Amino acid sequence: MTYELYIDEVAYKVPEYLTIKQFKELGNWDIQIEENWCRILSIVTGAPYDLLTGIPKDTLELGIMLIVDIIYPDTAPINKGTFDIKNIDVGLFVDMELYINRGIQNNIYEIIERLYDIKPTDDMLLYDYYGGIRYYLNWRLNIFNSYRKLFGLDDEFSKNDDELQEKIDPAYSWYQFLMVLADENFLNIKKVVKQPIIEALNFLAYKKDKVEEEKKRINEIQRNSRLN
Repeated sequence: MTYELYIDEVAYKVPEYLTIKQFKELGNWDIQIEENWCRILSIVTGAPYDLLTGIPKDTLELGIMLIVDIIYPDTAPINKGTFDIKNIDVGLFVDMELYINRGIQNNIYEIIERLYDIKPTDDMLLYDYYGGIRYYLNWRLNIFNSYRKLFGLDDEFSKNDDELQEKIDPAYSWYQFLMVLADENFLNIKKVVKQPIIEALNFLAYKKDKVEEEKKRINEIQRNSRLN
């Protein structure tokens, strides 16, 4: 269903779905801030910004109410396209982490290109890809939850993306992640990025456990030597 916003007897359509370009542009304007409403409505409806600044607040509120559900289309079907969640490789996973860290809306073109192996255009509809992106994000949170010890997440870690970003991004070096898998040999990185991410995480978890066991063993030897 489409709606129309009338300003000075001119109808401006509220689209059923946003384009990728509109979605990215909206990332620059927080919808919670009233001062941004005119800019947001202008991006979505095509109504001139200067014209929108002169309409009553209740009309602006109505316009925002009409578009709030289309910005993040949670009812979008899961379109996994060409990507297979069971075969996500290290390179794709690391690239996606960098894009997510910089902001999904800011990097929506790169995210779609990387996940779906296509070159996005401005007029593509977000609705056609958002379900698949949401599916990937949920899978990603489960990955971090499953390997919380490896990523230094405490037992109280919840499946909340904002909380995850605060805990994982500043402290975790994805380049270091690749170099450990590459056995500190830069020339091995090309091979590493093609490996399945689950196998890579299992290997790192195993390696981390071994290091911790060795530390415990050394600490125990030192403790016993002090006692003797």
